[in-house]
Amino acid sequence: MNKNYWPMGIFLLAMAVVCLITLTLKTAISNPVELQGMCQWKPQEVDERANEITQKRQQFLEKYAIGFIGDKTPDSSEFQHLFLSLIAKQTHSIPEAKVLFFLTRPHTTREDIDLGEGEISDLFFYQSKAFDTLKKGRWQAEAYVEIGEDFICFTEEFEIR
Repeated sequence: MNKNYWPMGIFLLAMAVVCLITLTLKTAISNPVELQGMCQWKPQEVDERANEITQKRQQFLEKYAIGFIGDKTPDSSEFQHLFLSLIAKQTHSIPEAKVLFFLTRPHTTREDIDLGEGEISDLFFYQSKAFDTLKKGRWQAEAYVEIGEDFICFTEEFEIR
C-alpha cells in the first residue's frame, strides 16, 4: 500500500504559518512604532491644527526672517548650543519673542531633549541652554517661536560627526 504524504505536508505548512505569525507579532510588540511630534506637540494635535499651523507659518515668514546659525555638520564636541537668528523684515530689528528649543532624533522620541526657553545673546541671536555632547548621527533642532499672536515651529536637521 502506498503512503500518502499530503496530510503531513499540509500540517507542516500550517505550523510554519503559525510560527511566522507568532514571530511577527512578537517583533511588532517588542519594537513599537514611535510617533514623531513637532515642537513637542503630539501628532494628534498637529493633525487637528494642521490648517492653523500652516497659515500661522506663512504669516510669520512674511513678517520675520528666521534660521538656525552655525555649521550643519558639526563635530560632537563643538555642538553645545543652538543659535537662532530672528529679524523683523520691516524694521530689521530683533523682536521680543518667546523661543523654546528642542533637540530630537528623526523617527524616534527616545532621545528628545527639551532645552527650555532661549535667551538673547550679546550677538543678538537667541541662544539655547548648553547641552551635553550628543551621539553621532542625525539630529533635528526645533525652535518654537511666539511673538504676540504669531507663532512658528522652525525645524532644521544637523549631522553630528
